[in-house]
Amino acid sequence: MHGGAFFIETSGSATLNFRQACAVESLAHHNPNLTVNVLFMGGRINTSLVTLKMLKEKYDNIHLFSFNLDDYMAGTPLQYWYHCNGWRDGPFHVSHLSDGLRFLTLHKYGGYYFDLDVISVRPVTDLRNFVAAESDDYLGSGVLHAEFKNPVMELAVKDFAANYRQVEPIEIIFPPKYLNLNFWRRSDVWGHNGPALLLRVLKSWCKAKDLLEMDYVSCHGFNVLHYSSFCPVDYSVATKEFFIHRPANQSRPFWLTDQVVGIHTWNKLTYNKPIYKNSTQRYTWLARNHCPSIFSIAPEIF
Repeated sequence: MHGGAFFIETSGSATLNFRQACAVESLAHHNPNLTVNVLFMGGRINTSLVTLKMLKEKYDNIHLFSFNLDDYMAGTPLQYWYHCNGWRDGPFHVSHLSDGLRFLTLHKYGGYYFDLDVISVRPVTDLRNFVAAESDDYLGSGVLHAEFKNPVMELAVKDFAANYRQVEPIEIIFPPKYLNLNFWRRSDVWGHNGPALLLRVLKSWCKAKDLLEMDYVSCHGFNVLHYSSFCPVDYSVATKEFFIHRPANQSRPFWLTDQVVGIHTWNKLTYNKPIYKNSTQRYTWLARNHCPSIFSIAPEIF
């Protein structure tokens, strides 16, 4: 699996829903020479279901793998964290498992990582060793690339293991009975182990105090891409941009410029918003044009 692209399913499902399958198809569709790996961390895959069956029939460059998490973690820097950290107790444990797995996967194999809610709209393979920003002030962790043995991913994995349940120094000053320790645990902060982790690592690696100082030179060959590359739509307006019905001549997104390589659709905030197959919603336009095979078998509302 060295050097390809990775999607990771961490919820335990044995298949992909239509939106997830659309993201996978869009990457394979625009990058026919890129090996696209979908890793199922529940230990099983049901290829008889329509989405996976269609992906396998239409794309030779899509490969599906199932892993047992015990085996995947064995012998890695996250082995102790996985078995001994109590990470399952946190309110964001599934999201944080996904954070750890993306860093570990790129550390182990090198390549691209994509969240399952990123729709690709053009080839990505000219971009290497990067993280994509979400705004002028914040990094994302939904799209990454690191070559095999890249030190940034090694630092990310080590930071994840070391700081997952870091407790504020106040715990040392006052007896624990006076504290709600869960409040101080970083496992209770949604972004601490994903986007904030990458920002911590890159501040140190690049010797920079903010994103504006992080360029190819200061970051020793690592790149921080402008948010227009993969986050042209801010999370705060995602529902309006992707799901409202528009006049027919406005369904093509105005923000789909030449700088856009992929589009983060913010599934965490939009998963319950229906997509109508015969509508003028911008999500419908994106799916029809960038994951045509999955769109062809999607139900009228998906």
